[in-house]
Amino acid sequence: MHSLFDALLAQHVRQLAPVRCAHSTIAQLHRYFEEVVLENNLNALVIESLPLVPNRSARETARVRQLARSGRRTFFFLNPSDSLNESLDSISHNTGFNPVLLPHQAHEHANEHFVVIADARFSALLATVRNEVSSDDDEVVWSFEPDVVYSALEYLMARVRAEQPYHASSLANAVRTSMPKATSLQLTLGVMTKLALLLQEQAGREIAVNRIANTIRDSLELGVILQKTVSEVGAALNVACCALRVEAQAEVEPLTYSYFAGDEAKLEQSEVAKQLELISLAMAKQPELSMRDGSDDAESESETFPFVVVPLIVHERFIGVLKVTDNDPARTWQDNEILLLRTVADQVAVAINHAALFAQTERQALTDPLTGCYNRRSFEMQLDRELQMAVRLHQPLSLLMLDLDKFKELNDSVGHDAGDSALRQLADCFREELRGVDTASRFGGDEFALILPQAYSEGAFIVADRLRRRIHEVKIRGFGRLAASIGIAAFPEHASSRSELIVAADAALYSAKRAGRNRVAIVDLPGPETLSPANQDSLSNLPQSI
Repeated sequence: MHSLFDALLAQHVRQLAPVRCAHSTIAQLHRYFEEVVLENNLNALVIESLPLVPNRSARETARVRQLARSGRRTFFFLNPSDSLNESLDSISHNTGFNPVLLPHQAHEHANEHFVVIADARFSALLATVRNEVSSDDDEVVWSFEPDVVYSALEYLMARVRAEQPYHASSLANAVRTSMPKATSLQLTLGVMTKLALLLQEQAGREIAVNRIANTIRDSLELGVILQKTVSEVGAALNVACCALRVEAQAEVEPLTYSYFAGDEAKLEQSEVAKQLELISLAMAKQPELSMRDGSDDAESESETFPFVVVPLIVHERFIGVLKVTDNDPARTWQDNEILLLRTVADQVAVAINHAALFAQTERQALTDPLTGCYNRRSFEMQLDRELQMAVRLHQPLSLLMLDLDKFKELNDSVGHDAGDSALRQLADCFREELRGVDTASRFGGDEFALILPQAYSEGAFIVADRLRRRIHEVKIRGFGRLAASIGIAAFPEHASSRSELIVAADAALYSAKRAGRNRVAIVDLPGPETLSPANQDSLSNLPQSI
C-alpha cells in the first residue's frame, strides 16, 4: 500500500504543493500542528506516524504523552522497537480513551512522518516520507482543507482495515465523531503564521551557513573565518552571545572569538574567555553536545541562562568549542537550531584543520627543518621587509653573518649526527640571545644570517660578541667547544641595498676568519679591522643603540 504522502498527492494534485525541507524543519512543523491541539485543549482525533530514531529526547517523549492524555482519541503508528511504545503503554488512563498503538506492518511505511488532526473547529494534516537515498531533506505537504483531511482519514481507515482489522472499528468510530463541522479561521491563521515564520527563519539560517561556507572557501585567514562564524550564528539564532574557542596548536595560543547582540545581553565579554576555557577542559575529556533550556522561574544570574555547547571535532580529536547563550530565561532550543550548530561546528572544525595544515606547509616552505630557523628564501624576503621599514622610519639595521669554525673537522672526526646536533644547539643559542624582533636564518651549510632591526653597528657588535661567548660554551662530545666567527655590516652606514649589505657582512665574516676565527669583525673599519676576543672585551661597554 502506498504511503499517505503518495496517496494525497495522487488524489489532490492541484491542492497540494510539496515543499522541500530539512528533517529538523519538518519535525518543527509537526510540533506546530500539535501545539494547536495542546494550547487550545482540543478534544481532537490525532493520528501520527513517527519515523524511528536512535534516541527519543525527554522533551519529545513528554510531548507525545501529553498529547495522548486529556480524553483525546489518539492513534500512533510506531516501529515495534520505538521507545515511545513503552512510554505510551505506561499512561494511566483517567478517561474512556486510550492511545492506540499501531505497529508498522510493512517496510515501506517505516520512514513515514505524518500528523492528521480532526476536530469540530479545526482540521489539519502534514505528511512526508523520509528519503533513504538523500539524508539531508525531504518533500512535505500540509493542508487545512477539510476535504483533504477527510481523504487522509479515508486512506488511514482503509489501511488499518487491511493491516490491523482489530483496530478498524475503533478508528472508524473516532473519525465519525471528530469530523470538522466548521473551520476556525483563527486557529488556521495561527498555524499558518507560525509556519511562515519557521520557513523564514530556516531560510535565514541556511543563508548564514552559506555565508560561513563562502568565507571558509574564500579566505585563508583563520581569524576572519572564526569571527564570521560567531557573527552569523549569533544573528541567525537571535541569541545574546555566540562564542568560539580553538585550542592551542603548535606555537599558537588558544583563540577566542565572540559575538554580542548588544549591551542588553547581560554578559561580560571579559568572562567569555574564562567560561570557554573551563568548558574546554571538561569537553576535552568528554566531547559531547551539552545544552540547557530556560524556564519561566529562572533566576537572573548568568549561570541560569539557556545555552548550547557544541564540541569541534576533527578525526576524533577535540580542537575547540562553539557556545551560544541567550538571556531569555524561557528560551527552548529547537531541533533545527541544534542542527545548525552541529553543521557549523563541523564546517569550522574542518576549516581549522585546513588552516593548521596550510600553516604547517607554509612553515615548512620557509624554515630549515634541521634548526627551525628561516631558510635563505624567507631570509631574503624578511631582509627586504626590514630594509623598507628602516628606510620609512629612518632607523638603522644591522646584518650579522655567522659561520661555525672548523665545522668540516667536526663532521669528519665525530660524524654528521654530531654536526647536526651542533647546528641545532647553535639555533638554541640564537633563540636565547636574540630579541623577538630579530631574525635568524640558515644561509647555507653552517653559515647563518642574523637580522637585527633598529641596531647600529656598535650595538650589533655587543650582541654578536655575547652570542659568540654563548656559542663557545657549547661542548660537543669527542670534539670540544664550538666556536664561531661573525661579520657585521650596518644599513645605511656600510650599504644602501640588500645585496650590498649581504656582501659587506660576508666580507666582514671572512675577515674574522682570516684573523684567527672565534671573533667578531665589523666591516669598513681600517683593514677591515677584526677584533680578537681580548680586544673585544674593551668594546663590551659600548652603548647599544637598539
